Amino acid sequence: MIDVHAHILPGIDDGARDIEDTIEMIKEAEKAGFTDIITTSHYIENEYNVNKENRKYIIEAIQEELSKENIEINLYNGAEIYITNELLDLVEDGVAPSLAGSRYVLFELPLSGSKVIYIEQVIEDLIVAKYTPIIAHPERYDMVKDNPNVAVEWVKKGALLQSNYASIIERYGHKSKQTLLKLIDANAIHFLGTDTHRPNTIYSQMSDILEEFRKEIGEEKLNELTTINPQKITNNEKIFVDTPQEIKKRWFGR
Repeated sequence: MIDVHAHILPGIDDGARDIEDTIEMIKEAEKAGFTDIITTSHYIENEYNVNKENRKYIIEAIQEELSKENIEINLYNGAEIYITNELLDLVEDGVAPSLAGSRYVLFELPLSGSKVIYIEQVIEDLIVAKYTPIIAHPERYDMVKDNPNVAVEWVKKGALLQSNYASIIERYGHKSKQTLLKLIDANAIHFLGTDTHRPNTIYSQMSDILEEFRKEIGEEKLNELTTINPQKITNNEKIFVDTPQEIKKRWFGR
């Protein structure tokens, strides 16, 4: 499995606090069955703004430590970028990294509140510049929980969606789990990521999480979301996705 969303770099956002946290989390990831992790510490202007080059140096140092301890996990540069109407500039100027040096860019939206009025423009800007936008954890956004077709429309406009593993065990509430399952059923989810921030949390729960996913969506779909599609990112290959289906309104607010 390849983790496409993890806050494991030490001391640069609200994730791993130090190198000890980082190494412990990576050991947990290896035990859970991950072979690769795209490091996606936050990039938020004027708050968490360690740039692409400095992240690269940190990753290289961590990879050396892993080699000393015979931990066989491959780390890649990346970021979870907080949406801004200058998002494309951040990536093209080499400030905020894309995922694993690819044309895939991960960004997030505010968890609460109404729709970001310029999200369609951000999606369009990235696509015109030959990037593929990936929107993080849509099932956690109030606007998507209220109306999952908001996320379906993002996919129709060319974005891909990454959901969090722990949503399936209701870490973010029952409604987030139901939203996740409806979006998967609508062909609107393309990746799963841990979004892990601390040791002894998501990676240590992966056995239960994977069991629940197998029960809900089956092994073939799970493999697509955990390995096949994420590998397209690390190989910088195009992902061809099915057209998402509109979710019937009678489900809203359930």
